[in-house]
Amino acid sequence: MISFHRRLIVLTTVFIAVLIVLIAQVSLLTISQGEERFVKARGRLHATSYLPTWRGRIFDRKGRVIAEDVASYNVSVDGDLITGERVRNLAIKDAKIKVGSDKWKSISPEKREEIISTMLPQREEELNHFWNIIALEGGISIEELQRRVAFIKKEVDKTAKVVWARQEEVHRIRYGNGVPFDQRPIREQREPHVVLPRVSDALAMRFSLLGDLLDGAIHVEHSRERDYPMRQQTVFLDRSTLPNPMVAFDTIEVKLENVAELIVGDVRDEVWAEDIQRNPFRTKDGVDLRGYRAGDEVGKRGIESSMEETLRGVRGQIVKHRGGEELSRIQPRGGADVQITLDMKLQARIEGVMSYELGLMQVQQWHRNAVLPEGTPLRGAVVVLDVDTSEVLALVSTPALRDEQDVDGYPWLDRAAQGYYPPGSIIKPLVLVSAMTEGKLKHGESIECVGHFFKNVKNAARCWIYREKYKFKTHAHLEPVEALARSCNIFFYELGTRLGFTNLVHWLQGFGMSKPLSAQLTNSDSQGSEGHFPNEDAIQELKDRGALAFETVSISIGQGALTWSPLHAAASYATLARGGIWKSPTLLAGMKQNEHDLSLDKEAVALALSGLHQSVTKKYGTGSQIRYGANNSEPTFTIDGVRLWGKTGTAEAPPYRLRKDSHPIDGLDHSWFLAMASPIDETKPTVVVAVLVEHGGSGGRVAGPIANQVLQALQAEGYLERKP
Repeated sequence: MISFHRRLIVLTTVFIAVLIVLIAQVSLLTISQGEERFVKARGRLHATSYLPTWRGRIFDRKGRVIAEDVASYNVSVDGDLITGERVRNLAIKDAKIKVGSDKWKSISPEKREEIISTMLPQREEELNHFWNIIALEGGISIEELQRRVAFIKKEVDKTAKVVWARQEEVHRIRYGNGVPFDQRPIREQREPHVVLPRVSDALAMRFSLLGDLLDGAIHVEHSRERDYPMRQQTVFLDRSTLPNPMVAFDTIEVKLENVAELIVGDVRDEVWAEDIQRNPFRTKDGVDLRGYRAGDEVGKRGIESSMEETLRGVRGQIVKHRGGEELSRIQPRGGADVQITLDMKLQARIEGVMSYELGLMQVQQWHRNAVLPEGTPLRGAVVVLDVDTSEVLALVSTPALRDEQDVDGYPWLDRAAQGYYPPGSIIKPLVLVSAMTEGKLKHGESIECVGHFFKNVKNAARCWIYREKYKFKTHAHLEPVEALARSCNIFFYELGTRLGFTNLVHWLQGFGMSKPLSAQLTNSDSQGSEGHFPNEDAIQELKDRGALAFETVSISIGQGALTWSPLHAAASYATLARGGIWKSPTLLAGMKQNEHDLSLDKEAVALALSGLHQSVTKKYGTGSQIRYGANNSEPTFTIDGVRLWGKTGTAEAPPYRLRKDSHPIDGLDHSWFLAMASPIDETKPTVVVAVLVEHGGSGGRVAGPIANQVLQALQAEGYLERKP
């Protein structure tokens, strides 16, 4: 009896102890770990899906849509097919059927793996066939599909490792090392992933049917794709305004396939590792609905890239109970719209002017290019700036992207903003106003042109007319207006020497020559390129060699160690037209721009503008005539109702290669023409046009006729009309 009571007491004690442990465990689960476990339990009961967002639209200056998302579909595939987990699970199922469920329980793990391995090849072959069907139906190569799948798997595996490491850390704290940690599949390994983004309606229908046939492994979801409604345009160009050797009294039709593609850019359907690193969808704190996932659109170049953060939207989220009841919803938000300053109709007209069909961007016999064969495609750029706002109206570069006639001409380079060239004589008005503002040239003072600048050196630092073919002529005494109109080198050698090398460089920097304007166009974080400018070490080296005096006169006429882009050139002339207010050019409407006042001498500016006016209106002006030979010329500009200013430039060019593997050709020059214009009833320029033709030769003969056609395009689009 006593023994019975003792056993009862022991059992009661054990029962109470077990009960205390259970109560403690329940308390641990419900109080300290309750919320965490509730979240996990709810996650198993809930299904989360994500709603696609859309990119903001891009408008041109006149409100025309030039980029927008349109309705489309994505094709996605179950995650366990991407990771390969389904193949193994099916092989395990096959193995169990083969040996029978009772026997399966009795055999060793090693024997099980052996049987599973015999089942895997069949299932792997089926999976390969599955991917081949998707590639074939989707119109892509199996290699491209495999690359996409591998990228998704890599990102999923990376996410899984992070999640498992965090889960294992919690597991070890809770249970110690005695209980093994089980790596269970995470959500990304189970949920579908996009393998074919933005497919057509017809393709979406085919994949919907395939999904039904292939056990629901394929999913078709609503999405969007990027469309560029003004990328393809047709322009009609009047050939009656071309130079006489090319004139025809008809209209030529030019079909353009990629209008402003370098500037507006495009998107890629491919998310790169750096995109996810910069803004991941899965973070340690959960999900960032703005983050990148495979299949997202990402800005590839141009405005689409530089304005990615503005244009990109935020995807939505739906949480549903497994039974189908919707528990929560976050609506997607589209990206913000962006308006740029380009006029897409004007851009298209100018791209037509620069097309090979018109002929101005091919070497012509009358160009008198003694080196390049007739018909050789020329490369170049045009910039059009609004003087008052410094907004870019057009930015054209050729060849551009898919140009099949000049595939070796760096078609990805935006020559207008990122191509850098010696300025040549177009720099002379800047030198003039700098010298007069500094008091280095007095009002009414003249300088004599004697043909060569250095007294005892007649074959260097010469004026352009001091040549045997011109019978060693000189300009004699010149005042500023005529010196600029005639483009006398000696006059500007003297001004540069009076200013001094360092001071001259400082003034040119004030006109924006060393600013990274390509980045400032859209306020990009990129530093952009600023061309070549002599630094302190280079200046000291010139001094040590005794070459500083010659380098000073060289940069006074835009040669030597000096380069800038057509955009820099246009911005500097717009600064002159504004009376000395430098303002950074922009492609974004409403963007805050940098500006500074150079405090230029007002009379100096007036004289420079007068000289530029005479340069294109007086017969002796270097920009007024296309000169074919002795007593054979015609006016450069044939536009009516417009007041003009302008300057030609011819600058030394590096060797030219007809093809990448061909022998370099030396002795060529780049062609420049800077033109400014306004309606005839206005006295100050309203637009600036910068034209650069690589290896073209004479600025007046080659770049001048292009400038004339650009002004014709401006007038046709209503930019040079008289005010009512």
